[in-house]
Amino acid sequence: MAEPYDRWHKKRPQPGEEKCKNHGKVPSGEHGRGKRWLARWRDPEGNQQSESFDRFEDARQHLTKMRSGVDDGTYIDPRKGEAQLKSVAEQWLENQIFDNPRTYAQYESRVRNHIIEPLGALKLRQVKSSTVQTWIKHRLQVLDETTVGLVFTHLSSILAMAVDDDLIAKNPCETGSVKRVKPRRSKKTAKDVPLSWEQTDALRPHLPERYQATVDCGRGLGMRQGEIFGFSPEDVNWLQKNKVVHIRRQIAHDRGTLVFAPPKGGTEDDPKDRFVPLSDELAALLTEHMRKHPPVEVSLPWLEKGAEPITVRLVFTTRERKPLNKNYFNYLWKGALEAIGAIAALNDKPVGRGRKWQECRDKMMHSLRHLFASEAINEGVDVYTLADLLGHEDPAFTLHRYVHRVTGAVEKARKAIGRRYRLAA
Repeated sequence: MAEPYDRWHKKRPQPGEEKCKNHGKVPSGEHGRGKRWLARWRDPEGNQQSESFDRFEDARQHLTKMRSGVDDGTYIDPRKGEAQLKSVAEQWLENQIFDNPRTYAQYESRVRNHIIEPLGALKLRQVKSSTVQTWIKHRLQVLDETTVGLVFTHLSSILAMAVDDDLIAKNPCETGSVKRVKPRRSKKTAKDVPLSWEQTDALRPHLPERYQATVDCGRGLGMRQGEIFGFSPEDVNWLQKNKVVHIRRQIAHDRGTLVFAPPKGGTEDDPKDRFVPLSDELAALLTEHMRKHPPVEVSLPWLEKGAEPITVRLVFTTRERKPLNKNYFNYLWKGALEAIGAIAALNDKPVGRGRKWQECRDKMMHSLRHLFASEAINEGVDVYTLADLLGHEDPAFTLHRYVHRVTGAVEKARKAIGRRYRLAA
C-alpha cells in the first residue's frame, strides 16, 4: 500500500549525513518549507497527481480516497473542487427559467444575499457538512425558519449540480448530520384559528377608517394581502342578484418597485384568477366604504419593474391617493394586534418609527384567509369548493394548511350528532 511521501526528509540518505534535531531524519532541500506530506497517485488516465498536507494522517486518508476512486470508477479530480461556490451558484441561477420574471428576481435575491454573500468565497472542496450546519445556525438568526428552509433547498440544488458536473464527490447538504438540523419549510398547522372572528371584530376599529374594510375582504372573500391592495370595484358584478368577485390581480414587489400582477403563481398564460361569491351584507359594507373613500385610479407597471404601466381604480389607497405598501400596512396591523392584546410590544417607540413587537407571523393579515377557510368548512362548504375559492390546486393542501377549529365548532358537532339521534328515535 502506497504511503504519503515525506518532502522534508530524504528517503535514501547517504551514510554520515547529519540528521535534523526535530525529527531525527536527514533533511532534504525542502526541509521546513511548505506542507510536509505529499499524497501522490495516478488518475484514471495514468497521469500523476499530488496534493500536500501538514499531517501524515490527512495525507494518508486523501491518498486512500483517491486510489479507491480510481479503482471503483468514482474518481473526482480534486482540482475541480478549487472552483468557488460563487461561480457555481451564479451558473445555477443563469440556468433557472420561470414563466414569471418576478420569480427569478426572488431566487436571485435569496441566492445572492444568503448563499453567495456568506459562502461564495469558499472553494467547493471547503464546503463540508459542518460548514452547512454553521450556515444554517447563522441564517436562523436573521431569517424565519420557513425562509431558511427555502434557501437551504437552493443551496442543496447548487451543490447537487456540482456533483452532477463531477466537481465534488457528494452533496454536503444530503448527509445525515445536516438533515438532522435542516429547518422545515413550514410549521405544523395550529389546531385553532390564529385570529378568531371575534378578535378580528375587535381589531377592525383599531385600523385607520379607510383601511378597516380590508379585514372584511380577507375574512369574507379569502383574499391575500396583495389581492386586497389590488382590489377594484370593476372586479364585482354589483347589479346581479348573486354577486361574485373576480379576483384577478394583486399588488406585488419587483426589485423594490410596486407592480400589478396576477394572483400568486399566475402568469400571462395561466393567470390563476378565481371567482368568489359576495354576500349582500359584505357588498353593502364595501359600498359604504367606497362612499366614504371613493376609489382612486392608480398606474403601476404590469408584472415587472420597467414594464408598460396599466391604470386600475383601487378600493384601498393611502391618504395621498397612492397604492398600499405591505411594509407600511404591516406596522398598522401589528399596532392593531397590540391594541386588542393579541401581541405585546418590545419597546416604547412610536408605531412606524422603530416600535417592535413579539413574533406574530401567524397573526398577520394572511390569517384572515385561514379564518375564511375555517369558517367555510364549519358552515358545510366542501373542501373541493373551498380550494377553488382560495385558488389552491390541491384540496389536500387546503385542508392541511388552512382549516382550523373555529369558535363554537365543538358545540356544533354535538348538536349535529344529537339531531341524527333524535331523527332516528
